[in-house]
Amino acid sequence: MSYIEKREAPRFRILNNFNCKFQFQIDSQTYEGLLYDYSRFGLGVILNSNNFFLKKKEYEVTNCKIFLNETIRELGNARLVRMNQKDGKIHLGIFFDSEFVDMDLLTQKQVLISQEDEIKKIILHFTVQESVPSEFMQFTARFQYGLSLYKISLDELDAKFTNEPKKLQNNLFHAITKGIGKKFYDFLTQSIEELKTLTQHYNKHQNEVSGFFLRKSIFHFILESEFLKRTNLRPKGYAGDAVMMEMIYKNEYIGQSSFGKIFHKHPIETKAADAVRNRRRYIEQQIIQKMKNSTLQDFKILSVACGPSWEVADFFISSPYKEYAKFYLLDQDNDALLEAKKRIGSIEKGRYLKQCEFIHESVRTILKNTNPAITIGKFDFIYSMGLYDYLTFTVAKVLTKKLYSMLKENALLIIGNYHEKNETRKYMEYIMDWVLYYRNEAEMLELTEELDSPSLINIEFEDSQNQMFMKIIK
Repeated sequence: MSYIEKREAPRFRILNNFNCKFQFQIDSQTYEGLLYDYSRFGLGVILNSNNFFLKKKEYEVTNCKIFLNETIRELGNARLVRMNQKDGKIHLGIFFDSEFVDMDLLTQKQVLISQEDEIKKIILHFTVQESVPSEFMQFTARFQYGLSLYKISLDELDAKFTNEPKKLQNNLFHAITKGIGKKFYDFLTQSIEELKTLTQHYNKHQNEVSGFFLRKSIFHFILESEFLKRTNLRPKGYAGDAVMMEMIYKNEYIGQSSFGKIFHKHPIETKAADAVRNRRRYIEQQIIQKMKNSTLQDFKILSVACGPSWEVADFFISSPYKEYAKFYLLDQDNDALLEAKKRIGSIEKGRYLKQCEFIHESVRTILKNTNPAITIGKFDFIYSMGLYDYLTFTVAKVLTKKLYSMLKENALLIIGNYHEKNETRKYMEYIMDWVLYYRNEAEMLELTEELDSPSLINIEFEDSQNQMFMKIIK
């Protein structure tokens, strides 16, 4: 619920069950109330009228404090900007002189973040800089300077095209990609190669502090790239969400500026991004091959951490066996399931939706279940394309055993994992802030040590050679 004050600043009501106390002093008298609403820079407080005797709002407010659970934040001095009485309560509007509170974070996640916390964060960031190798700081300075030069030039060109018709603007951008845009693209490629060479012998700590330093140094540039912005901010809480996958699959120029469009396109044309596009085709082909050699008329397929399931839509569009497949799509992200449902539903007016079951569950559902086949079922084909990149060895091994137990006899399990030699690894870790659990062939095979007599275990690669697929037949 929101309403507009006279100065046209939106204020937002705080839910009644959100018990956050606010304490302050006026003329050495202490008052205490509850937070009621808030605007961008101010708070609304509600007090009982019988303990508040002020008749006007021109008072200095001192020693302001917020109490949330066991956390206390001292916010200093403030001033009253609003005071009225309603239903036996006093409503105050308070504006701080030198402090602020992130009220969205406070009300949504019950976390108190103030200006003091931001200052501490900046000081911590300065201490990180002390651990960054000097040669890496020099690289960062050169990279940052190059980004600045290309942004200035490309922004100047954009300004010249602003008033042109949309079609002409598109043609002019196409011309840019052949000229200065190509130079910018090549600059990014050369810089990433220099980054890989420079950091090839860095240890874990050096990788972490150097990557952090680089991202902070170029963060305002990162925000211009729709893809890099999302990998860094992670609005869904994790990298590799459905929107990121869609960006990779589409592989288009997206952005508000020529600089942003090119900086968006560059990371989604890497070998790692090729692997994402390739694995989509690889899985579809594996399903078709397995069904080709099967006599089953009811072929059950489980996709674990399914994401937007573009490969399933591909299957229903082109596979000669699409009438015989039943997909079970499991993911913790309901938005990803809705995207999958929308995409599959767009094929032949939703004809194949009845052959899909969408399971809004975390993988923990499988991990914590003694016998997941009882609750979820047994399958002819199980696959997970990207989940294992985020699992520790212990969890990955347990999950492999659980998934294997959910196979029918002669059924196939396929597990994807990026290889430790992923060519895009440094780009992902240093600029995308996208860290994975990489494995080699031997480490993948270790995941199968406790399986009960598999008839086949084989490791294959998609065309870019950056992602492995372990195939297990029961």
